[in-house]
Amino acid sequence: MADCRYEHGALEGFVEALFVAAGLRPEEAAVEAKVLVWADLRGLSGHGVFRVPMYLDWIARGFRNPNSAPEVVREKGAACLIDADRAPGLYMMTRAMARAVERARAHAVGWVVVRRTTHTGAMGYYVRQAAEAGMIGLATCASRPLMAYHGSRVPALGTSPLAIAVPRSKAAPVVLDMSSAAIPWGRLAQMRAKGETLPAGVALDAAGRATTDPAAAVVPLPLAGPKGSGLALMIECLASLAGGFPLVAPALGGEGPVHNVQNAAAIAVDPGALVDLDGFAREVDALARAIAALPRAEGVDEILMPGQRGDRLAEERRRDGVPVPAELWARLEAVAVERGVAAPAPMAFET
Repeated sequence: MADCRYEHGALEGFVEALFVAAGLRPEEAAVEAKVLVWADLRGLSGHGVFRVPMYLDWIARGFRNPNSAPEVVREKGAACLIDADRAPGLYMMTRAMARAVERARAHAVGWVVVRRTTHTGAMGYYVRQAAEAGMIGLATCASRPLMAYHGSRVPALGTSPLAIAVPRSKAAPVVLDMSSAAIPWGRLAQMRAKGETLPAGVALDAAGRATTDPAAAVVPLPLAGPKGSGLALMIECLASLAGGFPLVAPALGGEGPVHNVQNAAAIAVDPGALVDLDGFAREVDALARAIAALPRAEGVDEILMPGQRGDRLAEERRRDGVPVPAELWARLEAVAVERGVAAPAPMAFET
């Protein structure tokens, strides 16, 4: 069975229908589907529809709460703490960033910490949400121990992504979206499924030895050694400790990890509180042009801004369809048949 491409709107509607059939509220299902397909459009397949079977399993097992009642625990000025009650994480993060933007309009900065949410997906989506509202956006999340701390050989910290976006006046926002790990967990899982060889220096096996075998790899290493692990440590402080729900220390202390729960922070900053907003966006344009015009290294055709490659790929995939691996599609179709959901027809087969 060959891999196929699917029209992005049809794929989004299909995923939304699967989530509704699994018990999510329609608004939650629509947002979750939108964020997943957004990731696939940009080539972030580790955070795309690849996650749907996992999310459906978590809903069925009660890890992703379809009857959640998120609550504002505390709010003071620019800051807000929300307990998500294990709500769908993609939906919860869009709400958190919307609230951060709202706080920033009133206070120049909006800082929202969300505790006890579930897998939050591609951080780039939420910071772009802020940038499209004219704000500087920052987003991050913390999880149970998955990644080694520099110098250790066991899981110690979450892979702790960080995303930052700034608006531009004449182009899409500049969006940095990076993991603290040398290889994101979703990418590792995909390479394991495909039997691909890992790059050297990105993961350890169960005995704490370096490995390039994705089937043996169980512990990602931090990006740039102490820099990646230091960043992840600080994110645990910002997203977990600041929300009163630590994940790492209790797990390392023997209490056991809190599975399938994340803490997150969504931050919006109004640059118009400091400088002219339109002027700021124009200066971002000028900076991007200056960087793009730098003398190129040998073999480099073009110097790109963070997020630019993903934006271009998204244009292509809106036109040509989103590729979905055959094995994944078979799993989704099986669930669709079971739930009485119609699956879309493919646009074209891969050659």
